[in-house]
Amino acid sequence: MKKVLCILSLILLIIILVQIGGCKSDMKENNSESSNLIKRDINTVKEEHTDELMAISGVVGLFVGETEEKIPCIRVMVVKKTAELEKKIPSKVEGHPVIIDETGEIKPLK
Repeated sequence: MKKVLCILSLILLIIILVQIGGCKSDMKENNSESSNLIKRDINTVKEEHTDELMAISGVVGLFVGETEEKIPCIRVMVVKKTAELEKKIPSKVEGHPVIIDETGEIKPLK
């Protein structure tokens, strides 16, 4: 009888440990999903970061566009795309991808 009770206790302990492990992995998935859900609107993010990005020498403009995969992104227009600029311009801003476009100098029409 004691042997059966020990085996049942062991089985119960294994079931509890498996359940706890499953809950933790579910929590991780839910946390990553919720962090994606609370991402702020890309237009708001672009507006709030325009001054700091435009302050980088060589940056001539910003706009909201899409990546090749059709994901909304912030596109940064630069006179000439250089390794130095690629280091200064972040690859993401508040979770939104940033793409650098070499446009040359932009001048207003007369």
